[in-house]
Amino acid sequence: MKVLLIDGQSASLRSLNDLFQQHQCSSVYFEDPIVALKSFSKHQFDVVICAEDIVRTTTFNFLKAVSIKYPTIVRTAYTTKRENLEVERISHYVFEKAQNDIEIVNTISNLGTSKKSITKKVIVKAVASVKTLPSPPKVYLQLNAVLKNRNSDSDKIAEIISQDPSLVAKVLQFSNTAFLPNGKKLTSITEAITKMGVETLSCIVMTAEMFSYEPDIPNFSIQEEQLHSLATARFAATMVDKTLKNDALLAGLLHDIGKLVLFEIDKALTIKYFENSSRTSSDILLEKRIFGTDHCQIGAYLLHIWSFPYEIIDSVLSHHSPEKLLDKPFGVSQAIYLASTLLKEEELDNAFVEKFNLKGSLEKLKKMADSFR
Repeated sequence: MKVLLIDGQSASLRSLNDLFQQHQCSSVYFEDPIVALKSFSKHQFDVVICAEDIVRTTTFNFLKAVSIKYPTIVRTAYTTKRENLEVERISHYVFEKAQNDIEIVNTISNLGTSKKSITKKVIVKAVASVKTLPSPPKVYLQLNAVLKNRNSDSDKIAEIISQDPSLVAKVLQFSNTAFLPNGKKLTSITEAITKMGVETLSCIVMTAEMFSYEPDIPNFSIQEEQLHSLATARFAATMVDKTLKNDALLAGLLHDIGKLVLFEIDKALTIKYFENSSRTSSDILLEKRIFGTDHCQIGAYLLHIWSFPYEIIDSVLSHHSPEKLLDKPFGVSQAIYLASTLLKEEELDNAFVEKFNLKGSLEKLKKMADSFR
């Protein structure tokens, strides 16, 4: 792991620089961000950490330049307080100065495996080869930023969603079809907020945005993927602590986003994949054999490009790899794997079941899965 630190006039990253070196992470320290950018040709940085009071440019502009020129690098901001939405949107992590330096170093140090898994040349090349990628969910991200403000009201939320009339139509259509099939039809976003609540509506907004992209993929149903993603999000959110509910909703909605890219890489390979998918017990292994990668890795790298937090990226990366979920407490990633697997009526990994003591509750969980389909 090689870390680049861009410090400001307060020299706030000096202690972090020392700690990284103690943790056997190679770190390079600069006070001038323009000079630092020129050093990228000499170094293969994995992570960049930028202070907020840098000279000659802003933290946002520096991290934006990194995202464009060196998209595989993890972007991190180090601030007094998290109030700059622009910086937050371009960063995978935003650390506050009040946080424990050792925790920050440990978080960055533990990124190694995940980052290497999603920035392999075959993955980067595959994503770059797709002519039209799905767009990041801009309205949802705006909505999410507003929802962090406890003083936000339903009128403000409705105003954000209503910026895009076509999105409003899709949100109302999906709300009426998936949530209120036999009830009185919703006719406005304000009414939808009152009827379903902000969190549920946010899920629908994300789903409507993500699946507004309609690639021409033979034998692939966007509608089925949309319904499965929404069901996974809602089911997973019931399994985690309330402090993790929003992350579970987000990770569930995004867990299969890589399919929209994977199946666009090469139409001949995609046709070959679907011709053989009914003959194998593992679609993931088949994806790797045919494409050289899988939708988990592709989806995780796509979210990396979009600057999503690595907590969400890890959930997307690991939702078909239960063996990677055994060394941590039950959280969002474990809930996504469990929800998605049960909804697809597939067998759970035995070691996962034993690790999280699920034998006694499997029948109950299966019945719950039925209610979300």
